[in-house]
Amino acid sequence: MTANELYSKMEERFGRYPDGGVVCSNGEDIQSMVCEIDWYMLYHVMTDRNTLYVVHHPVSDFALRLSQINPDEKQDDIRSEVQNWLLEFKARELQMNLAVAHTMADKMLEAELSECLEGARGEEIVTRLNGFFARFFDPHPAMVVLPEARRLIDQGAEAKVVFGSYGYEVKDGLIYVDQCGMEETEQAITIPHSLVDAMAMSLWKTAAIASMSQ
Repeated sequence: MTANELYSKMEERFGRYPDGGVVCSNGEDIQSMVCEIDWYMLYHVMTDRNTLYVVHHPVSDFALRLSQINPDEKQDDIRSEVQNWLLEFKARELQMNLAVAHTMADKMLEAELSECLEGARGEEIVTRLNGFFARFFDPHPAMVVLPEARRLIDQGAEAKVVFGSYGYEVKDGLIYVDQCGMEETEQAITIPHSLVDAMAMSLWKTAAIASMSQ
């Protein structure tokens, strides 16, 4: 299965997003996979032509398409960051397989965490969140409960996970589980961005490896 074939199978299962896809492929069968969060974590480790190297944060033209997902991302600013293209140049020079996961991975995590929180209210939300993240990292970086979210927890409110969602409509009486620094409301429980990225990529890699064997 080539990089393009594998990524197509992932899109069939988890949806297609403009800021993710195959950056370049050498057309050879994929035998292993390396997933990292940022471009520089892959830059010096691309050595195997039968490995699919996957980065979470968008690079190349997929970085430009971030503006289709998040209106706050400006294409002129993205173009000025030359590192967004360095990984692609390296991968093409070495004839490697390179792909971007980003929103697909975030949405996979959003769906799994939403299922974990189904039916939870109030303090049970915090308990389930801690249990969920402890499955991957124990101990894990602490989440932050903003004051308005704490008030809603004390009132027994429900929660909604919004990883990978931007510009959502905030509803009164609802707690939002979002990434730290990305929250759009004070009614939020914020999860460290690095923890979200690492867990999203872990889920993506597990699903991709399973797809390779099907």
